[in-house]
Amino acid sequence: MIQINLLPVREWRKKEAVRQQISVFILFLILLTVVLLAVGLTIQGKVVAQRQELTSLEEKKAKFAYVNKKIEKTNKKRKQVEDKFKAIEKLQEGRTTTVKILDEIVSSVPIDRLWLTKLSLKENNVRLDGVALDNHTVALFMRRLETSSMCKSVNLINTKQKSIQGHALMEFGLQVNIQTQQTKRLAISG
Repeated sequence: MIQINLLPVREWRKKEAVRQQISVFILFLILLTVVLLAVGLTIQGKVVAQRQELTSLEEKKAKFAYVNKKIEKTNKKRKQVEDKFKAIEKLQEGRTTTVKILDEIVSSVPIDRLWLTKLSLKENNVRLDGVALDNHTVALFMRRLETSSMCKSVNLINTKQKSIQGHALMEFGLQVNIQTQQTKRLAISG
């Protein structure tokens, strides 16, 4: 016997195919939603972790800000102390330099033949005024100063004969350019 299927198989197959496509589409949407949620939650977790790390770093920075301020204050004080030491050293150099200059001048003076009446120190010049027995004594004094290692040059400013207590003496004025090893140039003038 022959059997005839009166049910519309084609329609049923079409409906079944559409239903399968809709099911696959819905499953795809569900799967896509789950993947997006997983990625979103992972990113959210990383953002939260980064924010927590940033907060902890800012707290550490706030703690170290106090230390940084202390270090800055200490560095400022250290610099002030160093500046004071440098000033003291500079003053000490100047003090010893002046003594050395005066020693050179005094050791160059011909004894009992020349007397200094005025000595003035100014920048890189020394001004010397005094009296001598004669012009040869003044010349001898100038030569001795010129041979000194501290004197750069010696210039005669003036000489004139003067009578003191009945003795004829030479009054003179000299300008001496000084050069020291420490300051390279120190002037004494007046």
